[in-house]
Amino acid sequence: MLKRETQPSRNSLGASSPEQRIVLCIDFDYFFAQCEELRNPSLKGKPIVICVYSGRTPTSGAVSTANYIARKLGVKSGIPIVQAMKILKDQKGAAFIPMDHEYYETLSEEIMDSLRERADSFEQVSVDEAFLDITARSHSDYGNAEIIGKEIKEEIRERHGLACTIGIGPNKLVSKMAADSAKPDGFRIVRPNEVEQFLKDLPVGKLIGIGPKTEKTLNQNGIKTIGDLAVFPEDKLSELFGKNLGPLFRRMARGEDNYPVRERFPKQFSKIITLKENASTFNFRDDVEPIAKVLSVKLNQTGFKSKTIGIIVITPELKTKTRSKTLSYPTSSEEEIFSIASQLFQEAFGSQGEETLIARRIGVRVANFEEKTKRVGDETESLSKYIL
Repeated sequence: MLKRETQPSRNSLGASSPEQRIVLCIDFDYFFAQCEELRNPSLKGKPIVICVYSGRTPTSGAVSTANYIARKLGVKSGIPIVQAMKILKDQKGAAFIPMDHEYYETLSEEIMDSLRERADSFEQVSVDEAFLDITARSHSDYGNAEIIGKEIKEEIRERHGLACTIGIGPNKLVSKMAADSAKPDGFRIVRPNEVEQFLKDLPVGKLIGIGPKTEKTLNQNGIKTIGDLAVFPEDKLSELFGKNLGPLFRRMARGEDNYPVRERFPKQFSKIITLKENASTFNFRDDVEPIAKVLSVKLNQTGFKSKTIGIIVITPELKTKTRSKTLSYPTSSEEEIFSIASQLFQEAFGSQGEETLIARRIGVRVANFEEKTKRVGDETESLSKYIL
């Protein structure tokens, strides 16, 4: 149980603060490769390379990502697959696996849905990264935030079998950098009064948003660390990078970021359940109707209607099979979602020929959204435009 504060929080200067903002960043370590380890546990402990094959030859294409074992040996994103194979030619069991977006996104959606329930406000940044504002849930107390963060980390490991790194800080910027500093499978908290010490001695290139070219320009002007950037004259930064970006870099170097954690325009919603036992048939009313209800409620709460309804079937071997139907009109109706999903499931389980489709888990996905109402705050500029 979370402890409740008996006194007002204190900010970094020791002054009383009624609500000390606390943001959690969760980043899944080598997510694609971890997903493949779930599907094939024998891959654990071996170099794993996720590949985008071009199809021209059996080995043509590029590396999408790799696990830490392969990275330490020199495999990097974007290099040719042939080059990665040469690097790992002496590594027994090295695996080169074609990217399976559908599988990765299905797992991601399920995890992100569970994370939303743990946040005051939630922002998914990518398939493997998200921010959670936990200010109210932690009662603005970093001790409580630590409990929440460790609970989330353990739940992800137990429920989904995945390792993640969590960073906690007073804003998105600091929590993201805390997470980056703790990889892999780490956990780090940076409290408001620790921000300056945490940032000041880091190379300036470690600051989110500082790429190689910007780092080179900063270095040429005597700015080697984030601490150097934090005290560099603002007018000179404006001359180097413009009146908007220059001062922004300086504020970031001081750990300043007041932009809110809020949901970005979603691509889709989904809900997946685990069947009581593996099955080649199931009760649509008992299993699919509750999923349709959850998705209908979510659409209506967020102000969206969907034109595409799809189903997800995950086999005992963790292979993902999908079907979808696009309508001529958008809907958020529970009845329509249920009817179309049931039809798609009937087609999927009845069209396998001699092969019987066995389901371990099933789900429904709604996508291709149209907004019923304009969401409040869409016109607000976000720091994530620059750095996240």
